[in-house]
Amino acid sequence: MLKRPVQLEARRAAALRVCSRLGCTGAALALLAAASPARGEVSLPRATEAPAPAWPGGAPSPEDVLVPIELTVRADGTVEDARVEASVEPRLDAAALEAVRRWRFEPAVRDGHPVAAKIRVAVRFQGEDQQVAAPPSGGPPSPPALAAASTPTPAPPAPASAPAPRAPASAPAATEAAREVPVRPAVEVVVAGARRPPPPVAAGDFQVHVGQLRDVPRGSAEQMLTLAPGFYLENHSGEGHPSAVFLRGFSAGEGQDIEFVADGVPLNEVSNAHGHGYADSLFLIPELVRELRIVEGPFDPRQGDFAVAGTVSYELGLEPRGVIAQAGYGSFNTRELLLLWGPAGTEAGTFAGVHAEQDDGFGPNRAHAAARFLGQIELRRDETTRVFVAASGYVTRFDSAGVLRKADVEARALDCPEDDDSQFFCLYDPNQGGAVGRFGASLRREHRGESYADSQQLFATVRRLRTRENLTGYMTDVGAIGEPQRGDGTEQIYQAVTVGARGSTTRWLDWLSHRQEAEIGFFARYDDGETRQRRLRRASGVPYRVDFDNDFGIGNIAGYVAFRFRPWRPLVLRGGVRLDTFFFSVEDRNRPTSDRSGEREPSDVVEALGVALGPRLSADVTLAPGLNVVASYGAGSRSSDAQALSDGEFAPFARVHAAETGLVFERGRGGPIELSARALAYYTRVERDLVLDEMRGRNVLAGASNRFGALATARLVSSAGVDTQASLTYAEAYLPPAGASWYELTAGPRMPYIPRWVARLDTSVRREVALAGERFQAGLALGTSYVAPRPLPLEQLGRDTFTVDAAGRLRWRMVEVGLEVTNMLDRRNHAAEFNYASNFASPDAPLSRLAARHFAAAPPRQLLGTLRVYLDAPPDPEETKDATVP
Repeated sequence: MLKRPVQLEARRAAALRVCSRLGCTGAALALLAAASPARGEVSLPRATEAPAPAWPGGAPSPEDVLVPIELTVRADGTVEDARVEASVEPRLDAAALEAVRRWRFEPAVRDGHPVAAKIRVAVRFQGEDQQVAAPPSGGPPSPPALAAASTPTPAPPAPASAPAPRAPASAPAATEAAREVPVRPAVEVVVAGARRPPPPVAAGDFQVHVGQLRDVPRGSAEQMLTLAPGFYLENHSGEGHPSAVFLRGFSAGEGQDIEFVADGVPLNEVSNAHGHGYADSLFLIPELVRELRIVEGPFDPRQGDFAVAGTVSYELGLEPRGVIAQAGYGSFNTRELLLLWGPAGTEAGTFAGVHAEQDDGFGPNRAHAAARFLGQIELRRDETTRVFVAASGYVTRFDSAGVLRKADVEARALDCPEDDDSQFFCLYDPNQGGAVGRFGASLRREHRGESYADSQQLFATVRRLRTRENLTGYMTDVGAIGEPQRGDGTEQIYQAVTVGARGSTTRWLDWLSHRQEAEIGFFARYDDGETRQRRLRRASGVPYRVDFDNDFGIGNIAGYVAFRFRPWRPLVLRGGVRLDTFFFSVEDRNRPTSDRSGEREPSDVVEALGVALGPRLSADVTLAPGLNVVASYGAGSRSSDAQALSDGEFAPFARVHAAETGLVFERGRGGPIELSARALAYYTRVERDLVLDEMRGRNVLAGASNRFGALATARLVSSAGVDTQASLTYAEAYLPPAGASWYELTAGPRMPYIPRWVARLDTSVRREVALAGERFQAGLALGTSYVAPRPLPLEQLGRDTFTVDAAGRLRWRMVEVGLEVTNMLDRRNHAAEFNYASNFASPDAPLSRLAARHFAAAPPRQLLGTLRVYLDAPPDPEETKDATVP
């Protein structure tokens, strides 16, 4: 017989409370939760085989024991994703899961097609006092008694000290009857989907399920950042070049102020020639991005290097199972091919995808081609342990038209036809563009026990990058007296091998009548690579001078402690502290061959070490059901670019202090209407900030900066097939003079390029329609964005940006056709704007230091038609949602 200490009794009472809250009945299989389906008519799964669980060791307890289980019934009637909702005792939990895995169902059916469904059941271990003799030999099998429970009535909650429930006196008779006449149970359904996300660590912590908003045209994974409020992207260097990102008053370049992570693998590249922190997420296939977690601000102890404006984490997966093939053709000879594979009967974490694309570009020198591969296998060793093995590959080559002087376009002075469009999309220097190669692998293990969770990961990435651009024409070349300028083209080359590991362990305990949580974790990373920049001749693109050439080895070792403490029900405190250490070893291979003392080797080695400590704390107060106010403080850091270090110094960090407060509202999760909304205000100060230097083509040190702003966002998801999200953000950024106090928010000049107002609206509508006796799934989506005129250097103001994108799709059985239209109004937007001195006229022209307006042209209206075929996939393409009881 099982031992029953006080702790076991408490666990059994907790399991009983779960059953009572969700509506358990006194049968072996009972409904615990029910909700209306998201779309369409859904019939309920019906159990056809439900073998009774075996007591561990064959020794039953005197009374019955209930173990609540959440499971998913696949479209083929088998069981997956079974997990214990409230632990009773490890051996009983394991026995209940083992029994549930053998159950078989007639699957849920929506509109005549089987679909996966999530249900909650209670597995009853029949007590010794209630057991009866086995049936005679040759008799029918003995299924447990099963309850239809179509309208369960919740029992009152049991006290913590209450013993496990005993079966009523009539239970044996009911069991005998069940053995004589097997019962075919009915079980109500909860539509399967994503589980409830963890609570936010700050008001600016957005956990975004892509959902129907995937229908809004977004050509890359980086464009999915606009699902969170405040993001603005601009790209002046071509389709294969990652966009510069603007967030919370930061001109984050290609990643210098935002930490980018994909399934635990860091994407930011240290000491990249194009910019320290350069992050390229273009290797991701957008259809395989299932969720994003975006923490705006450095408020989570798990956030690491570059998390100054925040952290972006991509979570990958493929929810529709089967084989999906798509071909597309569009404007400017755009061709694409997409293949996705999610083996039937496997988890969403097992997938493979290949994507290839090629186009001629929307103007001269804008062609590009790319190929991507992403694959992952999710292995389950048991019900508590999962292992993920992932690999990726990405290659691309692209051309770039660069920037144009606004005055030259207006004067029709460019070497292109004189019509407006030809001048707007023209170029100066054809020697611009780039190429990328990236390959990576990752191994991750996750284990979740009764009161703890552990995670470990190993990752490795090999990357090579070459970019060429010319921002100033003929301005910076320093040659022999009387010699003409050779050109300001730059060639930046970066190649590196990155290896690393991360891990964490979390413990839960019950204290002060609430669940408390503590976590410790580590992060280790080493980068070995080369970074260099050379100047190119304008006419031929041949290199003529080396600006820098470094061989580096950089190590980052970090540890953190995080906690979640609830002293009383309305208040939750979250926070912790993180310690980052960096080691730099850099060989400068561009030193002179002689000095005052004579000949010397043309290289130097610089070594440095730096340490940064970052405390973070948030207070979350519940004001009303679904309404919380959250206040947060965090200290973050950005590591130093290896090129800026001196030998033996204590490596400086860009320190950031951030604070925010806001309201978070969420109601109706899993119901027919889900509504979430947030409004917050923030302040950020950076001690060693960076701004773009157009002459160097890189970001340079600018001193301290202040930023403040606010945002409001809301998302409405309806079971009627409507998903709408809107956001409005405001941001200001200033460079205060030396000696100014931190509270002098508007002291000094305004930082250039920072958009003050950014507004975004996304809407997707899906409907089922009947035509000629056939059912079709139709969808329409619309995305609009507005960016107010941005401040430029020397008190200038740029143009506003307004875009409207639309898409439509129609599916019949296994075939789907779609049409995407971007920049539907065909507006001549500027992808980027600058104000600086340049000379694109002639190498002999007299130089002028007067600043002039420059811009890079944004794409015109583009159309893309697609044909998609679903092979071996469930007939219903709609994504399902979690409708579990909160």
